[in-house]
Amino acid sequence: MTTSADPTAFQTVTPEGLAEALNDAPRGLIIVDFDETLWLRNSTEAFLSASRPAWLAAGLLRGLALLRPWRLIGGRKQTPVYRDWIRVLTIGTLMPWVWNSWRKTAPILGARHANTFLEGLIQEHSAGRVVILSNGFKRIIAPLQQGMALQEAELIASPLQRGAAWRKAGKRALAEAHLPKDALDHAVLITDHGDDADLLARVGTGLLCVWPHARYRPAFRRRRPPGTARS
Repeated sequence: MTTSADPTAFQTVTPEGLAEALNDAPRGLIIVDFDETLWLRNSTEAFLSASRPAWLAAGLLRGLALLRPWRLIGGRKQTPVYRDWIRVLTIGTLMPWVWNSWRKTAPILGARHANTFLEGLIQEHSAGRVVILSNGFKRIIAPLQQGMALQEAELIASPLQRGAAWRKAGKRALAEAHLPKDALDHAVLITDHGDDADLLARVGTGLLCVWPHARYRPAFRRRRPPGTARS
């Protein structure tokens, strides 16, 4: 069994090729990434975008972007570990009512941007166990999942209070901490993130698939009119 992050230890497939790859995979455990894979948007940015009043949420995020407190904590290299955690913690703490509104809005968004093609493939695969493994926040993802076909799938995602520690650990360590070793040895992993290379190489069948309709839309970023060039 390959345990290093060797890119030859997993397959890069198209969405069309994913069906064939799953047909050849064992019918045991399927681990699937959430953001821009099972759900075709980014859950953190969607939550922040849905926070109301929008002027207050946008102002807080703009202030954080100027101050960059994540760099004070971990330096520039640790920005991916701390940035989203601090942004969500700030909005959720200073605007606590957003959690109630999110629970109402999220299932609608979950259904709207679900990767129905992938959901169907996973259901047809008849896996014994389906696990959603994400660096996103459980309090954000769980309500989204309620609007999706795989709402009964097990969700392993970051607790809000330990968001930085969760991301710092890495998905492979998290999978090994939450799932049995023998199950991982024969598991199928589906993700769009090349950063998951160590976990892709750890499982029995690692499948890296980028979805053409997935979109990363930063919260409150103004959209350019059609035909407008980037500055």
